Amino acid sequence: MKKIPVALQLYSVREDCKTDFPAVLKKVKEMGYDGVELAGFNGLNISELNAITKDLNLRIYSAHVDRAELMKDPLRSAELYEALGCDFVAYPWCGTDELAGGAQYPDFIESTKKISRSLKVRGIELLYHNHHHELSLHEGQTLLDNILFDLGDSIRLELDVCWCNVGGYDPCQFLRDRKGKIPVVHFKDYTGSREEGNFAFAPLGQGCLDIAELVVASSECGSELIVVEHDEPPVGMTSLECARASIDYLRELQK
Repeated sequence: MKKIPVALQLYSVREDCKTDFPAVLKKVKEMGYDGVELAGFNGLNISELNAITKDLNLRIYSAHVDRAELMKDPLRSAELYEALGCDFVAYPWCGTDELAGGAQYPDFIESTKKISRSLKVRGIELLYHNHHHELSLHEGQTLLDNILFDLGDSIRLELDVCWCNVGGYDPCQFLRDRKGKIPVVHFKDYTGSREEGNFAFAPLGQGCLDIAELVVASSECGSELIVVEHDEPPVGMTSLECARASIDYLRELQK
C-alpha cells in the first residue's frame, strides 16, 4: 500500500497560529507532519511564509479559501497559491442555498468554473470540502454527487470523513465508491452523537471511526494527501496535543 503524505489543517491550531505562527509551523514539522493545509496567513506575507516552510522542509500542500475571496480576482488568487507551492485549493464551506436546489446554485456553478479555470492554468486543482449537510439528497443523490455531476472536471472532493459519517454514510465505502474523485481526505475523529447532545471531536484513534481502514480506503480510491483536522480539542487536551496524538497514531498505522 502506497504511503500517503500527511498534512495538518492549520485551522486545528488557529489560536496558536494567531499568537506565534512561525513557532507553530516548527512544532508541526517536529511532530512529524509532511506539510500543512493553510487556513489564512496569520500576518505573514508570501515571501515570509515560503522562507519559513522551506527552511523547515514543510510543504504547503493546499489551502482553504472562501469562494467569495477567490472570485474577487481568480487570476491573482491562482498566482498567490502557485507561489506557495499549493497543489490544491478547497472551498471550506458552502451553505445549502449555494448547493443543488438552492437559489444561489447557478451562481455557484458558474463562479466555480471560472475559479477552476484560473487555478488549472497555474497547476492547481479546485476541491470541495464537505460538512454533514452536503450528504443530504437532492433528486436522488447527495449534494456532493450533484457537485461532481454538474461540474465535471472543474472540481473534485476533499472528503471530511467525520462529517461524512455524521451525515449517515460509511466514509470508507464512500471513498471506494468514488475512486479517482477524492484526491484529498480530511481525517477527523469524534465521539458521541449530535442527536444525543454528547458529540465531541477526538484525536485520531480515540473516537468512533476506523482510522486504519480509512487509511486503506484512501489509498484504494487514489487519494494523494491525508489532512488531519479537528475543529476543537477534547476536554483536557490542547489543540497542539491533539495534533500530536493524531499524527503519532497515523504514523503507527503507516509503518
